Amino acid sequence: MAGTEHELRERHGDLTRALADQYARVAALGAGEAVPDEAFETLVERAETLLAFEQQQLPGRLAEPQRLRSQKVIFWSWRAQSGVAAVLIAMVFFFGHTAWWLVLTVPHFLATVAGWSLKASPKDHRARRAAAIGLHLLGALVVLVVLGVLSAWFIAAVLVGWAVVGVLSADGQEAAK
Repeated sequence: MAGTEHELRERHGDLTRALADQYARVAALGAGEAVPDEAFETLVERAETLLAFEQQQLPGRLAEPQRLRSQKVIFWSWRAQSGVAAVLIAMVFFFGHTAWWLVLTVPHFLATVAGWSLKASPKDHRARRAAAIGLHLLGALVVLVVLGVLSAWFIAAVLVGWAVVGVLSADGQEAAK
């Protein structure tokens, strides 16, 4: 499987030249002559091969380096936020905050652990990477609310943030299956 962009361009050029060569052979037979079935079938086969390469293989292979970077961001973001949530749960008890903050921190922890299974497919890796980055903003907001820097009214912003992260994370889940 070709990996570099240069190899992909070479493969595309080879397929294009093969199609053009076969077309030239068919066209050289003349307008009045009957085209042999084998020559026409070869022309159609080469055209289908080129189309399949352009539509199915090429986009995925070109997107692979970006998808791999997105996969790393997604992998570590969800795990890091799980760690932050676990520390927040411990801090609630350590600093003697009211147990009501567990209503915010425990679901945050469970949701981030559930996000560990997310994968980046070629079609949805950008949305998932955006969700992972948004998750860090959401985590910072949760930390600020739990530590009392922001008012408890910002829990509404946390809920909206979770809705946004959830939608961005789930967009491609059905397509990936």
